[in-house]
Amino acid sequence: MSTTTKSLQTHQQTSRLDFLFEAGHTMLSQCPSLSRYYMNEFQNTLTEYELTAHKPIARLSCKSCGQINVPGLNHRIEIIHQQSKKQNKTKKTIQSKNTIKSTCLTCGNTSLYHGSNKKKMPKLNMQQEPVIATVKPITTTPATTSVGTPTAEPLKKKKNKGKKNNLKALLNKQQNSGNSSSNGTGGLGDFLSSL
Repeated sequence: MSTTTKSLQTHQQTSRLDFLFEAGHTMLSQCPSLSRYYMNEFQNTLTEYELTAHKPIARLSCKSCGQINVPGLNHRIEIIHQQSKKQNKTKKTIQSKNTIKSTCLTCGNTSLYHGSNKKKMPKLNMQQEPVIATVKPITTTPATTSVGTPTAEPLKKKKNKGKKNNLKALLNKQQNSGNSSSNGTGGLGDFLSSL
């Protein structure tokens, strides 16, 4: 066989596989039975040419009937948790292995796929305590730096507290005098303009 005929054959194979794959996905919503036929032909063509598809492409459709897997519509997926304990010379480790159970709702075919292995790490002393501790009340004494001057944060709180007290005093004054001072002098407008 020459290289040109070999490359021509490879091109024909890939174009046939591409057509079957795209046609199967295109016809899924319009005619599911035709989509199953195209995907079944795709799988048969792979075995005929002695090719293997990548795992994600192979898992897209049912191996038995060719139905494209759409979880919740025509396909059901379950994750099965299995725990195994391994004991080394120094410590015990607990491993969790997930198995994915895939069930086609069209033909009832069930496939099992290997999931991931997870090692459960032992908790550190630091993690056993709650991460978010209860909030302690803030003391009113101003914090000082090494020089002895108060920091900016307590001064800001003190300044805001002073403004709040001034506002309360103005509101009380306005309520006590009633609505007799309708011209607005010494009222809320003056306070807000002073900010």
